[in-house]
Amino acid sequence: MKSCSNKRTLLFMLILLRISVAVAQPSVRLPLQPEKLAYAKEVEQEASAKKDASLFAEAYYLYGKIHVAARDYLTAKRYFMKSLRIVEQKHQFDKISRIYSRLSWLEREQTNLTEALDYARLALAYARASTPKTLLSAYQSMSEAYLSICYDSLANAQRHSMQDSLFYYCKRTEQMAYRLNDSISIAGESGMLGNIYGSQRDPQAFQYYQKAIHIYRALNQKSNQVIISLQFARTYLQFNQPDKAYALLQQARFLYNSLNIREFEMERELVNTSMQYYQQKKDWKKAFDQSLVVRGFERGQLMADRNGAVSRLSIEYDTETKEAQLKSQQRELALSQQNQRTQRRFLLVLSALLLGMGVASVTFYRLSRKNRRLSFHNAALVQEQNHRVKNNLQLISSLLSLQSNRLADESARNAVEDSQRRIEVMSLLQRKLYDGDNLTTVPVADFVRELTEMVLQTFELDDVETTYHIPPTLTLSADYVMRIGLIVNELVTNACKYAFPENQSPALQIEATLNKTTFHLRVADNGKGFDTLPLSSKSFGMRLIQIQVEQLYGTFQFENKGGTLFTMSFTLLPLSPKWQKI
Repeated sequence: MKSCSNKRTLLFMLILLRISVAVAQPSVRLPLQPEKLAYAKEVEQEASAKKDASLFAEAYYLYGKIHVAARDYLTAKRYFMKSLRIVEQKHQFDKISRIYSRLSWLEREQTNLTEALDYARLALAYARASTPKTLLSAYQSMSEAYLSICYDSLANAQRHSMQDSLFYYCKRTEQMAYRLNDSISIAGESGMLGNIYGSQRDPQAFQYYQKAIHIYRALNQKSNQVIISLQFARTYLQFNQPDKAYALLQQARFLYNSLNIREFEMERELVNTSMQYYQQKKDWKKAFDQSLVVRGFERGQLMADRNGAVSRLSIEYDTETKEAQLKSQQRELALSQQNQRTQRRFLLVLSALLLGMGVASVTFYRLSRKNRRLSFHNAALVQEQNHRVKNNLQLISSLLSLQSNRLADESARNAVEDSQRRIEVMSLLQRKLYDGDNLTTVPVADFVRELTEMVLQTFELDDVETTYHIPPTLTLSADYVMRIGLIVNELVTNACKYAFPENQSPALQIEATLNKTTFHLRVADNGKGFDTLPLSSKSFGMRLIQIQVEQLYGTFQFENKGGTLFTMSFTLLPLSPKWQKI
């Protein structure tokens, strides 16, 4: 009995020794890929010869990708930031969005999920003013960021507060990928949906994985085949099917070896999946060997996280030190100039002035602190008021929805649904005010775009080709935007009811401009038009448009030009809330 106990103690000490050796190993970065490194150097040399800043930005971006593959995240981020500074000066929105997507990926890998989501939102903001391909990439970054945040909740069959956003951006990504006929993006989104359903142990995951592998195999994308095969294998392990998982694991290992490169993420996932397989097969020795390798990878990841945090703290400290030195120099210079001026004046006058200035400074300082407290209090009250109004509007919309479901008369139900959409216009405006930094003005472009998409989704018309010509910097006061929103809501609703149902290629165009103090709105669809002037209609919607335009002291008209064309213009009043157009 004592011998058995000694053997157990010896075995336990041996396990601890092996773990300590594995953890004590230094973090070794993977080698840089020589072919890609040579190409990046060629781009940098060409940029130096031509003195082309855009080529320098591209070279830095390539260096960043190379160091990502070598898991040197700190160096990769430095190169991405150098490239970002150049493309921001040149207003290259597509490349700005591309870099922010990369930065979002870096933060996700280091489990900085809040920063990852912030970078993804920046990528999406710049992508909206760029190409559809860039917008697709930004949607992918948003969906991946939300997946990282919601993953633990999905795996535990719990609902996360951001789960709706996750599925929304997954759907937007999938729609955009099919719209562009982008096979790689379709495969990537299928892999992500497989990952989501797999974490929930939903058999739908197998269909998505098979679709992704089929596309990657047709495109000869070996590295992506490795990633999907590993995810597929882990899903089989979750369903207690280790033999099928082993076949996919062997296939992934064979494809990875054929790449003749070293990728940190692939190696880590290969080892981690192998460990899970051996655990399920109860081969504890091999599982333990794989776990030691996994610990080495985790330690390397921890070192990368620590280095990144130390670097950020160092940069912040240097910045604050320089700012403090600059402020100190400015104060010294101001004091020197003041001394030179005061030497030319009489001592008594100077003393009186200094005394007065001291008293005034103390008084103004106290007043300023009091005004700041009042300002913060008023801002909090306004935010609270907006929040309550927003909740009340949502409650009214929900009550109308319940009432609509209880109505048997089609015309009555349509009327209630129209009223619900008008309430949602005001709710959307309130949300824009509540979420934004400015409590009085609203960006017209974002508001009209979100309103239009909301109406199209209500009628399930996602195939409508919508074109917006609205300056992104155009903002108006909330009163103006509310009336414009009600008008646009009625026009888009009418188009969905009468112009698009039998249209093979439905299209909608919305244009808004501000010329000095005159606002112009133009909404056009490609429907069949109208036989008589809409003003002769007795509908509530047309009457609502007329009332809103009259309250804006503006003019409007309907025309038949390849469909229905609505134009409106009005002049901003001098005493209206502040407007701007840069």
